[in-house]
Amino acid sequence: MSTLVILNPAAGHGRSARFREDVLRAAEAQWGPVTLALTEGPGHATALARDSADGTLRVIAVGGDGTVHEAANGLLTRGGRAIPALGVVPVGTGNDFAKMTFTARVAPRAAIAALAAGTTRRFDVGLAWGEYFVNSLGVGLDADVARRVNEYKHWPGSLGYIVAALQAIVHRRALRLRIEVDGESWSAPTTVLEIGVGPCAGGVFYLVPDARPDDGLLDVCAVGAIGATFLLTKAYRVLGGTHTALKEVRMARGDRVRIASEDGPLTAHLDGELRAPGSDVLDVALLPGALPVLVADGGGQAA
Repeated sequence: MSTLVILNPAAGHGRSARFREDVLRAAEAQWGPVTLALTEGPGHATALARDSADGTLRVIAVGGDGTVHEAANGLLTRGGRAIPALGVVPVGTGNDFAKMTFTARVAPRAAIAALAAGTTRRFDVGLAWGEYFVNSLGVGLDADVARRVNEYKHWPGSLGYIVAALQAIVHRRALRLRIEVDGESWSAPTTVLEIGVGPCAGGVFYLVPDARPDDGLLDVCAVGAIGATFLLTKAYRVLGGTHTALKEVRMARGDRVRIASEDGPLTAHLDGELRAPGSDVLDVALLPGALPVLVADGGGQAA
C-alpha cells in the first residue's frame, strides 16, 4: 500500500461522504493502489494515521481542519517509524490548513490531481500540552470562538465562525496573562492571544498574517483589553491582517512561548480543537520541519 485515504464522512455537513468514490478513483489514477478508511468518531483519524502500514508514502485527509489535526497527530506519533507525507482534500468549514497547501476552494478530484503534480515540503509543527498543532493555537476570545462554533457547524462556509466570533466578542473578558516569547516577557490584560504556524484561523481571521509554515518561527498576536470603540472602528482589520500596528496589539515571533494565567486554569484551542487540562501555564514549542506535507502545484487558493 502506498496511499492511505482517511475520509471523515461527517465533514462539511456530511458533504464529504458524497465525494467518497470521486476521491478514491482520482487517488487510484494518480498513485495506484489506495486504501480507504472512514473515520467513526473523534480520535479515529489519529489512530488510522498512526497505525498506517510501513511503506505508506502518503496519507490523504479528506475533511476539515479537525480531520487534518487528528491525522497530523497520528503521523507525528508513529514511534520512530517513517512519516508519510500528509495531503489535504478540504471538505470542511474553515479549511485553514488547506490554504497553505493550495487546495482550499478546490474540488476533491482537482485537489488530488494538484497534489499529485505538486511537491513535498517540510512544515513546522507546534507542541502544547503534549499535543501537536499544525496551524494555530488560541487563548482567550479565540478559544471561546472555538467553543461556540460547534453550535454552528451546520451553517454554510465561514458563517458559523463569524456568528460565534460575534457572540464571543459580546461576552469577551480580558485575561491577566504573562506572556514570554523567546525570553522576552510582558504582563498585560489580554483579550485575544493567537499563536500561529500558519496565518489564518476560523476561515477568515488573519491574526498572524506574516506566519509561514516553514520559516522556523511561531507568530504571536496579543490583543489587549478592548472596548466598543475598538470593536466598531478597528476589529474588522483582523480580516485583512492590517491590525498588527494598532496600539492595542502586540506582535512577536519565536520558537518558544510560555503563557501563565493569573485567572486560573487556561483553556486553549489547537487547530480549533478545545483543550482544558486544568493548568494555569501553557508552554508552546516549535518543531521546525517536523511534518512532510504535499503541496499542490499552486492552482488552488493560497494563504
